[in-house]
Amino acid sequence: MFLTSCSYANIEIEEPKIENYQVSLVAVGDNLIHSPIYKAAATGDSYDFKPMLAEIKPYINTFDLAFINQETIIGGSEIGLSSYPCFNSPYELGDAIVDAGFNLISIANNHTLDRGKVAVLNSLDYWDSQDVIYSGASRSYEEENIKKIILNNISFAFVAYTYGTNGIPHPNNETYLANLFSEEKAERDVNLIRDEVDVIICSMHWGDEYQDIPNEKQIHQAEYLSSLGVDIILGHHPHVIQPVDKINQTIVVYSLGNFLSAQIGVSRTIGMAFSLDINKRIENDEVKVNYEKLHAKILHHFQDENKDFHIKLFSELNNEILYDYQVYLNEKKALIKSLYDDISID
Repeated sequence: MFLTSCSYANIEIEEPKIENYQVSLVAVGDNLIHSPIYKAAATGDSYDFKPMLAEIKPYINTFDLAFINQETIIGGSEIGLSSYPCFNSPYELGDAIVDAGFNLISIANNHTLDRGKVAVLNSLDYWDSQDVIYSGASRSYEEENIKKIILNNISFAFVAYTYGTNGIPHPNNETYLANLFSEEKAERDVNLIRDEVDVIICSMHWGDEYQDIPNEKQIHQAEYLSSLGVDIILGHHPHVIQPVDKINQTIVVYSLGNFLSAQIGVSRTIGMAFSLDINKRIENDEVKVNYEKLHAKILHHFQDENKDFHIKLFSELNNEILYDYQVYLNEKKALIKSLYDDISID
């Protein structure tokens, strides 16, 4: 018998090329600026809303992307500030939002057309002057409402829709001034961008006001958006918290509740800061995106004895600020997790 030997010297085994990227996202709900709020912010001929956001700013600033629904149009003081039912807010409000770290802004909601075309155009001019991404209104049919951004080698698309505008018609039928939702429009938008980005974030102003549970239309629209390939749906308008869900691979927050308002009723003073990590892994040119660390922090906003407004994390509350706050916390935890349990809450 003869034995032979083989030599494998100098053969190099190529290691797989792996790249990992991550972006953190936080989202809050309706920034609804009633007259008691802008009166409390008045400083002579100007306004300063930054103290109202000072206690939540350190938390918001820890995230790469921070979403807010700017419910009241920022049309500026020059056209006159106004409260319910037709809102208009000063530019200084936007300054405080940006200073607090918010950089993903929805301006599509039922109050977008409250003060007409001039307020919308003033708002667009303001947001264009800031280092933010906004969606929900534009100056022409040629301007796309779906916006793109790249952070840490992860590409995003962002689009904001509203169910309606409280019956206020678009001036001169200029429908681009407030981006109304339709399945046809959503399909067009998503098809336009799906193959160009890693993640699609959709802001939805929808649902029934003051209801804890999403209605059938919300659920249907969430399922439809998921079927198109939307990755994250951030809902608002009910002014109270609604559950988080996962439909196929789509993360759905049905309602984030109020961020800041002067509405009456405990549930309307409680909002959610929903967060997650978006991870992108590239291995030998194959791209995979997943979501981790789904989390919700419960927020409470209130006016103190000096008429100053505050936004606090529930972890900073006591019974003097909100009596039985622990009971409310437990109720909201159960509500948020009622459709999808894999989310941590405090």
